[in-house]
Amino acid sequence: MYFKNLSAMRMHLKLALIGVTLLSLALLTATAVTNLMVLALLLVSPFFWQDFKRTQVLSRESFMFLALIVAICIWDVFGNLFAGHGLFDALKALLHDMRTLGFIVLLWAMFSSPVVSRTAFWTLLGSVVVLAATNLVLTLMGYLPTYPYFWKNGPHLYGQVLVGLFFVLAQMLLVRPSLTWRVAMPMLLLLLSLFLASERRTGYLLLAGGFVVWGGLNFKRLFVGKYKWVALALMMITVVAAVASPIVQRRMALVIFEIHQYLALTPEQRAGIATSVGIRMQFYVSIFELIKNSNFWVGVGSIDFASLFWTINEKMGTTPEQAAIQFSGFQNPHNEYLYMLATKGIVGLALYVGIFVQACRVGWQKKDEVQRIGVLIFVFLFMFSITTNSMMTDMEEGHFTMLMLLVFLAPASLDLLNEAAKTKASN
Repeated sequence: MYFKNLSAMRMHLKLALIGVTLLSLALLTATAVTNLMVLALLLVSPFFWQDFKRTQVLSRESFMFLALIVAICIWDVFGNLFAGHGLFDALKALLHDMRTLGFIVLLWAMFSSPVVSRTAFWTLLGSVVVLAATNLVLTLMGYLPTYPYFWKNGPHLYGQVLVGLFFVLAQMLLVRPSLTWRVAMPMLLLLLSLFLASERRTGYLLLAGGFVVWGGLNFKRLFVGKYKWVALALMMITVVAAVASPIVQRRMALVIFEIHQYLALTPEQRAGIATSVGIRMQFYVSIFELIKNSNFWVGVGSIDFASLFWTINEKMGTTPEQAAIQFSGFQNPHNEYLYMLATKGIVGLALYVGIFVQACRVGWQKKDEVQRIGVLIFVFLFMFSITTNSMMTDMEEGHFTMLMLLVFLAPASLDLLNEAAKTKASN
């Protein structure tokens, strides 16, 4: 494997490999280590930009992708300046809310190195499979309830991670069937952990939607050729397993119950609701009031969002006692489309959606099939999940999104399958 040549690598590449390895290992487990590793990678990144300028040329589509990220960061600062805040406060808010997007620009040259991106991907995949398998075994043996997980920092994006990596592995198996159990086993572990040891409802919905998108991207191979009955059988098995899972049944039934519960309440009672679905529904109601009273083009700015949002909920009937219980939930943007529209206006929302659209355009040009399909699947999962969660403004979610966009977009060819074949041959 490429680590055999570690001694011959330049120092900044060695440091980058160590950094991305620790970052990928810490992403789901240790917030402090995640922040430290990102900082370390940022310190090393100027050396990669020097190499990049000498040896590579940024494609037009990649340039547009990075330019859109820079544009929304500038627009975020402008929005807070327009709201009457000073430059220092605006830059501080930018660092808090948009840092993971900005890091994509700063770390692009580093992850354009295939060895860096492959190291990050394989380390993250290995880490997630080990965590998922351990959590699954402990849950099935009765040592753990289905939630929380056995490790303290089990994040909200756990379902998104399982589903995203499942589809990347599925694409690898589709492209290289000879990998068989080496890919099928981790796929099975991820799927079983999602159904039997996770209560992430978003993960169930993402899996269902992901099958539609992944199947559409591979339509000719899956539903026209010799694999069509195998593909249909596997999809049916997955659906049956999901429907038969008592955890999935209970969690999805709870969604229906909480929706009916919310609709049965008066507006004043809704303003104090503390259920997961109820908070999201109230967030949608409250934020529409904020959007109607804000500048349509610029928004209210991210600095004033929390106080203005609280004022609206207070007028709707939320008491200080209720706010102490669930105001943190209201501050969390459970729909990033609405959050961007409220804080950055229609211009900010257009830039935000444009970033993901451009990511698809960059990914579509990749000749590596696993890389091309992988980035399209991940972008779909991100854009789907931000209707009920936040992928960029929350810490763990933002760093995961950042890492996946860098891994699948920055290198000209990720070449995961060839590396896997080399590793097999060397063993």
